[in-house]
Amino acid sequence: MKTLYFNCSAGISGDMCVGSLIDLTDGFEFLKAEITKLNLPNYEVKAAKIDKKGVSATKFDVLFNDEKNHRYLKDITALFDSSSLNDNVKAIAKKIFIELGNAESEVHKIPPELVHFHEVGAIDSIIDIVSTAILIDSLKVDKIYCSAISDGHGTVKFTHGTTDLPVPAVRILLKGFPMKILNINKELTTPTGAAIIKSLAVYLESPENLPVSKRGFGAGLRDLEIPNVLETMLADGDMTDDHMILLETNIDDMNPELYENSIRSLMDKGAKDAFIRPILMKKNRIGVLLSVMCSEENKDKLIEAIFDETTTFGIRINNVHRAILDREIRDVETSLGKVRIKIGSYKGKVRSIKPEYEDCQKIADEKGIPLKDVYKEVNKHLDLKQND
Repeated sequence: MKTLYFNCSAGISGDMCVGSLIDLTDGFEFLKAEITKLNLPNYEVKAAKIDKKGVSATKFDVLFNDEKNHRYLKDITALFDSSSLNDNVKAIAKKIFIELGNAESEVHKIPPELVHFHEVGAIDSIIDIVSTAILIDSLKVDKIYCSAISDGHGTVKFTHGTTDLPVPAVRILLKGFPMKILNINKELTTPTGAAIIKSLAVYLESPENLPVSKRGFGAGLRDLEIPNVLETMLADGDMTDDHMILLETNIDDMNPELYENSIRSLMDKGAKDAFIRPILMKKNRIGVLLSVMCSEENKDKLIEAIFDETTTFGIRINNVHRAILDREIRDVETSLGKVRIKIGSYKGKVRSIKPEYEDCQKIADEKGIPLKDVYKEVNKHLDLKQND
């Protein structure tokens, strides 16, 4: 399993993202060759190592003469579709532009298909996004995480006038992601950078337990009091320490018949786990403690669901970490047929191997044998597997 982590402590833009991925992969020559499949005229790409406050980083630049820098979403997706880029690169690039289109649609209160891209419709922005897609595809990563995303404060000028930082599209795109507003009067995160994060990454507080094998640094335009760089980290493995949100509330005035539906609704809305425990509350009232584990991204949605589904008037919100196993699913041939097994590893050592319940239940139903006998037979093959 391969994992990529974006450290956005100094923000993120399209060119910073490409620069960091070039630095990580040493893949500039490969990238130049792949970009030609887009069939765009009148441009040149460059990459050079520069120093940003003591950090050696790769600066990616697109030099261009773009006669048509205002494009609709359909124009950009048609450009991708007509190219000879591979299907996954096209899908990644389209996803990023669709996220941008949806955000601009919300800002301007118009349908996404009527969004008229200005800055991000120019050749340099198109190449930034396609280059990101090309390099992400080349890495063949299984998971992508990100830190909290930093931005500056103040105002910035753009096509439609002047606006506060973070700009509206960034605020929309990064809803649900933690942001840090630094005491820097500059734009640090652009809509393109925000769309890349929204499309590809999941927030994870700290990469401390990520088994990092390589790092890359992409340089931004700014000369700041901090290094204006985006750091990417590549790991051969997944996080074994997972940042989660724990939502809890005490309930003593709710019809118990409703609990089962509440739990099911919370799980359907993205809870990682949801359960109820009996407790003795104030004034010796018998009640329950509802606990809901979720990601930062789903926190707000689940808070609303708890208020909708229960009688509570308040919810406690806690940041927690959980140790988790790296997980791999494999197919195993048994005397009863093919069964998926889940293999859990921690720090490079296999800690658990177990058959998937749904596969065993299906075999039990089809063959008319007890489920426990299916498990017994499958586990014989797992014992052999561990001894191999």
